[in-house]
Amino acid sequence: GHFPLSRPLGLMLGQPFASSVSADPVPSWGCGRSAPSPGSSDRTMRYRPASGQPTQYRLMLPQHADGKTPLPLVLSFHGWAGNLSERPVLLAHGRQHGYIVAAPTGFADDLWPSWNGGGSTRSPGRLGATCLDPTGSLFDPPGTKGYCYASCGTCDDACWWTTCEDSVAQAAALLDELLGDVCVDASRVFATGVSNGAIFLYELASDPRTAGRFAGYAPVVGSPHAGFNAPPLHPPAAFFGVWGELDTTVPPAAANASDGVAVDTSYAGGWRYTAARAVTARWAEANGCRPEPQPLGQPHSWGGRGCVGYQFCAGGSEVVECVWGGGGHDAPPWAEDALLH
Repeated sequence: GHFPLSRPLGLMLGQPFASSVSADPVPSWGCGRSAPSPGSSDRTMRYRPASGQPTQYRLMLPQHADGKTPLPLVLSFHGWAGNLSERPVLLAHGRQHGYIVAAPTGFADDLWPSWNGGGSTRSPGRLGATCLDPTGSLFDPPGTKGYCYASCGTCDDACWWTTCEDSVAQAAALLDELLGDVCVDASRVFATGVSNGAIFLYELASDPRTAGRFAGYAPVVGSPHAGFNAPPLHPPAAFFGVWGELDTTVPPAAANASDGVAVDTSYAGGWRYTAARAVTARWAEANGCRPEPQPLGQPHSWGGRGCVGYQFCAGGSEVVECVWGGGGHDAPPWAEDALLH
């Protein structure tokens, strides 16, 4: 059955992932304390890395948040060079449907805000370089390391493209801060992200500091780099992934079906990613699902969106893969509503 709107989250917001989390709310230690006012506010995180870089996050509390009733929480991670303002639709959706949203900004160093994970700063990996131009021959001037962030010091090749700060530590600290400041249902904490933010989710799911703290993950147009397709460390973990059929930056399909590697063709020296089906198959295996995904139609609200689901997973946590017909490298307009039943 469906949850009433006061407890809407499965992954992210209800059935079919509802059975993957506790039936009863688990109040955080922020319940009963003086609650922030409903609505949106921008805050500076108390956590800072050794470099001293400050970061902010936008907190949205729904109108009926009273500081006593545990509410679901969604952490939203922006794309490369994005910020806490990137997904206003998600914040508005949470305000309307009764869940908390926190949207942090990643560390920028000397370049642009980003998240370290999914192989973004570990090339070469198990399957070699994570881009087609590891020597930087296409950069100006040729041979430079391109997007080598200051926190990385020396990058091993030109495929590195995000901060080397510990983004997992940042996310874990933010979660601790939120659990202490607002009234959260700790059994219904979820993570979503777009592009670089989506790629970072795979790091959260496989790092022991955070893997057991999220009930589910919803990456949008993001896959781990080739050679970094790690399964969730603490299955079962619900998964709802969305890719754009026409995305040339993080394509859903493998360039060569035999290796499961999707190649960024938006740039001549583009990056190498794990194909969508290889990602979901790995999660389905970890979750104990049947290996063959089945097309999803109605009554699923994402029916007809090019979605398939792996069935009979442990703990009831389904794994869903949506390849949005005609979609590019952005979130589809139906992303938030498709997650609410």
